[in-house]
Amino acid sequence: MKIGIPKEIISQEYRVSVNPETAKMLLQASHHVFIETGAGVGSGYRDKNYEEIGCEVVSTAAEVFDRSELIVKVKEPSFDEVEMLANKVIFTYLHLSSSKELTHKLLEHNVTGLAYETVVINNQTPMLKPMSEIAGRLALLDSIELLKKSKGGKGKLIAGTSLAEPANVLVIGGGIVGLNAMQMSIGLGANTTLLDLNNDLLKEIKNNYPQVNVAESSEQVIKNLLPIMDIVVGSVLKPGGKPPMVITKDMLSLMEPKSILSDVSVDQGGCFETSRPTTHDNPTYTIDDIIHYCVRNIPSAVPFTATNALNEATKPFILKFANSGLDGLLNDDKLLMALNTFKGQLTNKEVAIAHSLEFSDLKEI
Repeated sequence: MKIGIPKEIISQEYRVSVNPETAKMLLQASHHVFIETGAGVGSGYRDKNYEEIGCEVVSTAAEVFDRSELIVKVKEPSFDEVEMLANKVIFTYLHLSSSKELTHKLLEHNVTGLAYETVVINNQTPMLKPMSEIAGRLALLDSIELLKKSKGGKGKLIAGTSLAEPANVLVIGGGIVGLNAMQMSIGLGANTTLLDLNNDLLKEIKNNYPQVNVAESSEQVIKNLLPIMDIVVGSVLKPGGKPPMVITKDMLSLMEPKSILSDVSVDQGGCFETSRPTTHDNPTYTIDDIIHYCVRNIPSAVPFTATNALNEATKPFILKFANSGLDGLLNDDKLLMALNTFKGQLTNKEVAIAHSLEFSDLKEI
């Protein structure tokens, strides 16, 4: 199969979808790999690192798309990229539940869209997990930075001192993102509370981390906690679908001025009513005197770590599809979960629900 690796184009996205190790694996399986010049530089990989193992480095993204059957990316394609994807296959984080427009574009151009984030195995999202770990840790660390007075925050030290109370941190959602944000918060000495709907999970977390406060999540519980919180991390996940809204605009009035809302679910549409995607260039905005941090590609701040962690998770799936093509895809239950768009039809039920669009069962296509 002819596989293309374009350079990521959104603001400060330094990751590359295929590192030299993964590229070598694909080449050894008799596939051809095209990579856009400079695609790996942000993650520490030069063009020569790819050329030396047999990849073909090309000068433009247009050439990568034109010469490839399968495009592998990190982030969702831009509308311009979708134009070049007509009748081709893309494997990436699609996050279609956050964009009805992108969903329509992929369907209009007959793109076979494979999404890392919709593969769920044993209640885990294996290709989302490594980025969730990084995003959870960085969301907390970046929020701590925003607590500084020089950054517009309250001027609180996360751990406090022997004579001053630590900051209060609320994590909503006990999945991979939430667990990692919680671990960072506890480790840095904050007074930490975690909410989730799963009582068994909460009991397990409390047993493993006795210093954390846990409670079953509800609107009233959140309202009761918001007035004392300095940082709130939203880490609610619904694989492939839009996450539920856990904090409304009206609830901002319950919070102290200069408190921080960090929405790690923003890629999927966000779990705060006032969330909108931001970039590393301009990561925050303020509504009702509450600081919002909603960067949609948090892991790109540490691209070397993120790229290599991502590749460890995705390369078995990429190789499996490259080896078997669409016929193999349709006969592989695990890989089939990645399929979101196919032959101009929407094949992911959660995305269909998010946008009130028609869902097509693959068995009927």
